[in-house]
Amino acid sequence: MIPHVSIRSDQVTMDDVLDYCETMRDGIVRRAEIAKRNLVDGTDLQDPKLFGKSVDELNAYFERLLDEADKQASLFIIAAAEAAIRVDFWKRVDGKRGKRKDSVNRAFRNIYKSQKVRVRLEEDILDIWSDAVPGAKSEVGVFKGALRFRHWLAHGRYWAWKHGAEYDPNGLILIIEDLFSKIGVAGN
Repeated sequence: MIPHVSIRSDQVTMDDVLDYCETMRDGIVRRAEIAKRNLVDGTDLQDPKLFGKSVDELNAYFERLLDEADKQASLFIIAAAEAAIRVDFWKRVDGKRGKRKDSVNRAFRNIYKSQKVRVRLEEDILDIWSDAVPGAKSEVGVFKGALRFRHWLAHGRYWAWKHGAEYDPNGLILIIEDLFSKIGVAGN
């Protein structure tokens, strides 16, 4: 039994997050189509935020909403990936994956013994994967870059993003799938 950690049985999966995000994007796209059609037809837009906007202004407004939906999706996707990695960690520490004596399980148990519940994702869990699994260093590094993006999103984006391109939801899914396939973590 893992002390101080209660693993939920109804964890949010990547599929759950993608379904939610696709539904939100579809809703925004549908709303944009209706608003533009109503504007062209001269029908009341029925939304004070949209009143008086040109087609170009409506396009810009809905593009901002879609961009924000993508940022939220990215945050949720990376959070779900972190949860999967942490659940895998706790199962290995607790022995629920069998009392395997491989180097990863041993290293995880040693970290837990020394740090208890203060185990860090990047410096502890991911660094062990990077060192223990041949060929995983690149995938771990790419995922750590995505974690920087998640930190930027989660902390309100009050500083300028200076780490290259922002991550889009589809690209993040590929990054996470590559990492999980290398280290043997189940994402769903």
